[in-house]
Amino acid sequence: MIALLTVLACAAADPVAVSPPPVSADAPKVPTLLGDAPGIVYVGDWTSPPCPGRAFARNIHFEADGNYAAMDLVSPCPVGTQCAWSGITAYQGIWEQQHETLELRDMGGTPAPGPHPTSFRANDKGQLVENGCPYNHGLTVPDGYTIDKVTPKVVR
Repeated sequence: MIALLTVLACAAADPVAVSPPPVSADAPKVPTLLGDAPGIVYVGDWTSPPCPGRAFARNIHFEADGNYAAMDLVSPCPVGTQCAWSGITAYQGIWEQQHETLELRDMGGTPAPGPHPTSFRANDKGQLVENGCPYNHGLTVPDGYTIDKVTPKVVR
């Protein structure tokens, strides 16, 4: 009888809580309905240096409402000179997350040389990747330029 009570007591006990694996302290956090969870925070400024298929740096800004703006730093006018064309092209559009991919739709602006980005995926280094080109949080600011001049802004 005691053995039967012991078995019943064990069967009725609360399940053993299993802790999730530890997450790196420097892992980015994203808000969810259940609180912050590790992941990629897409919103904000991202930059990519020149890479295969694109000979210039690109700055891109993602807003939480699904809008984005980008600037291609094709050929910024050197400090102390006067140029007919600064070589910085800007465009904007909308983005949405489709599973593990950010899909972009261009909404116009000054045409940039080469194609505009159409999708991004996050890698395990916390970067966004577009056509093999890695992006990190931040902006590329050419010599003689201010951060304000090369920060993409959504025009409403």
